[in-house]
Amino acid sequence: MTIVIRSANRTFLSPSPLSSIDKYLHAAANIISFNPLIAPAFEVRGGALELQLHERVTYAVTGDATVLADGEQAETWRAGVAQRSLEVKATGTAYVSIKGLQVSSVEPAQVRPGLSLAAVNPDSVPPKVLQAVKIPAGLKYPQNDWLESVSRLQRHVALVADAVQRGAELVKVKVGGSEYEVWVLELE
Repeated sequence: MTIVIRSANRTFLSPSPLSSIDKYLHAAANIISFNPLIAPAFEVRGGALELQLHERVTYAVTGDATVLADGEQAETWRAGVAQRSLEVKATGTAYVSIKGLQVSSVEPAQVRPGLSLAAVNPDSVPPKVLQAVKIPAGLKYPQNDWLESVSRLQRHVALVADAVQRGAELVKVKVGGSEYEVWVLELE
């Protein structure tokens, strides 16, 4: 699958979270898009990135940004799919992870228009699982050590994916005047 950079401003391709400005945001984007923790991601430093897609891809964007997937407004901190285009405008630092993205560089490199990249198996996550992965506010920022926060985020995503695959349903409940979303699995 080919991904072509249409435009890029203040955007870099970071080969792993260890080479990124914000290790947690990079790792979080990978986790949410069901990539390995140390997969590459685009690092948008207060700029913009526009990708032309030639196949349906699973992606995630973390950080301060607005996202358009196939011309439609999309959420950050959530798994999504796009088939034709993905546009990200960052007001701070944001990370864009594409499932299966492959790069050969071991150092961060500035992204230039016209660059073509490959992604392997970019649409392999069940749609029901993708729709379920939504990151709560308490997991959007690292608490103390970034690796501990990554571990908590991995656990959250794994638990939600497992619950959905077992047939759990998302329901909204009110407790003390506040509304919460809860996964409910009926057991026999």
